[in-house]
Amino acid sequence: MELWQSLARWADQQPDRLAVLTPGRQLTYGQLKRRSSAIARQLDSLQSTRIGARTSDPIEMAIAFYAIAASGKTLVVIDPAWPENLASTMAASLHCKYMIESPNLTTLPGVSRLMAFPESPADDDYVASAANLSGSRDLLVICTSGSSSRPKPVVRTVGSWEESLSAGSRILGASLDQATLCPSPISHGLGLYAMVESVHSGGTFLATGKWDLNGVRSLLSQSSCTRIVSVPTILRRVLELAEPTFLSNLLVVVSGGEALHQETVQLLHEIAPMARCVEYFGSSEHSLIAYRERKPDQPASPYFEGQLFPGVRAHIHGKDSATGFGLLYIDSPFNAKGYDASSEASVSRCGKSIGIGDRAMLASGSARVVLARRNDEMMNLNGNNIHPGEVSTALESVGLPNAIVRLDESGPEPQMVAYTVSPPRSRSTLLSSLGQHLSRYKIPHRITYLRSWPETFSGKLNTAALNDQDLDIERSDWLR
Repeated sequence: MELWQSLARWADQQPDRLAVLTPGRQLTYGQLKRRSSAIARQLDSLQSTRIGARTSDPIEMAIAFYAIAASGKTLVVIDPAWPENLASTMAASLHCKYMIESPNLTTLPGVSRLMAFPESPADDDYVASAANLSGSRDLLVICTSGSSSRPKPVVRTVGSWEESLSAGSRILGASLDQATLCPSPISHGLGLYAMVESVHSGGTFLATGKWDLNGVRSLLSQSSCTRIVSVPTILRRVLELAEPTFLSNLLVVVSGGEALHQETVQLLHEIAPMARCVEYFGSSEHSLIAYRERKPDQPASPYFEGQLFPGVRAHIHGKDSATGFGLLYIDSPFNAKGYDASSEASVSRCGKSIGIGDRAMLASGSARVVLARRNDEMMNLNGNNIHPGEVSTALESVGLPNAIVRLDESGPEPQMVAYTVSPPRSRSTLLSSLGQHLSRYKIPHRITYLRSWPETFSGKLNTAALNDQDLDIERSDWLR
């Protein structure tokens, strides 16, 4: 198992280098290997094949991940932000009877808590056995943080993660000399993957485990940060609220999860002109799909158009002859096995390819893919096809960046609504300006100015919450 071999190699070559740094603690590569080895030996005696990890502490998660991986068992990630009844239900349905968890959490019913074990000398025979574990076995079960009411548990194999790390690390800028800041939840896919990617590459992982501005400032004051991995909303906060001098050494910024707004790209390059900004599109079910580099002078685009990661092949099913878009299916060595058998959800399969409902079209001889933003499918309003991205681009061009356009069908007639957190504009001026960019039928019926975007636990924009009952609205204007 290359995951364990890489940790063992770094622990031998650089035992005192920091593997993980949090605001209050630090973990070297030597400590990570010893502590995870000690726990793995304890796990060997358990009959259960699945072991949970329920923590927002990046150091605890790192030890749990490598210990469970080395033991040949499967890690089940239980989000500590979930309500206790949801966490208990998910643990039971995923047959998770043992849990490595933070001591400040209440132990779930029917679950035995596993505590951190004392360090012990490395056992060469044990390390050798961990290195020989099959790549086809289940590595982890991690739940999607999407908008559905019940998380969907995705099963990933050792091989799928190792292939993903091998293909993506160079493109995403993970390397031995990087100190990577990840201020996103460690119990979610992006944060967990970023941690393993950093350790696998021999770098230092700077993490708060969840969004914590004071914690981020503390980390930046302790270590020279050269790389950031996060979602756009949290990345924007870091750039706006952290001391700019602490970010001046940035070389790479990686953004995933949703569209990265152009004004954030511009702010990044003002603070760190030498930084390379990489935006990627992926999912828990597919891991990495496509990527692109973002420049400060790029025009806004209603779509994500990116290069497929090495080894990834894309297919389009049910293509619309008018738009060229259809359902995206991915054939990739990074693909998950699917959802756990306990879930009612299922991926759509076509041969070795799987799809989860994303819409896209292919470009440049199938080497590139053009993706509609999630929850951003073509709208049909009174017989007219309207792409929300086109309307968002027009709004940005008249001074309202980052707007999200939705179809409101709650009333007797469907209406197009644009949401933004930009300062309110004069209705007449806005209407006149939009008329220079859009046909009248493409101008939103209403624009709603929000004080802040609704967010999920992971800091992603919660598009499912875009309804007037749940939003912090500053003002709404009717445009037509």
